[in-house]
Amino acid sequence: MQAIDYIQSIKNKRLEELSLDELAYVHLNCSEFNVIKDAYLDSSLPLVINEIRHAKLQRYSQNFLPVTAAFTVLDQLGFCYSRKDIPAYSHTNASSIKKSLYYFCDFQENDRDTNTIYALRNSFLHTASILSKAEQNNQPNHRFVFDRSSQNLIKYPPVAWDGDFYNLQNEMTTFINPEIFVEMAEKAVREACNHLYNDNLIVTCESGEAEFFYRFLKSRPK
Repeated sequence: MQAIDYIQSIKNKRLEELSLDELAYVHLNCSEFNVIKDAYLDSSLPLVINEIRHAKLQRYSQNFLPVTAAFTVLDQLGFCYSRKDIPAYSHTNASSIKKSLYYFCDFQENDRDTNTIYALRNSFLHTASILSKAEQNNQPNHRFVFDRSSQNLIKYPPVAWDGDFYNLQNEMTTFINPEIFVEMAEKAVREACNHLYNDNLIVTCESGEAEFFYRFLKSRPK
């Protein structure tokens, strides 16, 4: 089904009659509003994406806020979506962000880039220090620095940091281009939406349609 098919499908239905795929259409198409029989439905994704686009153009909000919101986007996608055309992520209880990177950003399952981005997420959201010291032996250590001039999302240091602060040197810096990361998160939404239109998206939510609605959508009466 394409967008026009979903529009026609939902317009004469009440909220409780919508399927998971129809709710996913509302969530992913990022329209300002979606009309059903007795209400307008709004998705949280366009709100987050619009705030990303606003914040990244402002001098005092272009560093922390867009990246934080981009992680929110990836978290939403990985929470309830997967794909039919590739193997399911092998760790069912893995982070939604890791799943999203795998399904919609062309990362390999639990690869170096995935673990690096997840380390950035932890350092960013917990302390905003953008420094990640491993708590377990299989986790990476990173001193992150943003570099908007980089052609790559991630530029790894020639010498890896071992987690000892007394050994930390400038040449152990992992560079991240935040603009590429934010663009990647926005593209992931479009990718998920295209997979929905091509009947290649799997939509799952533990408690079904009701949970999906209350997590990601809201309604307004006509």
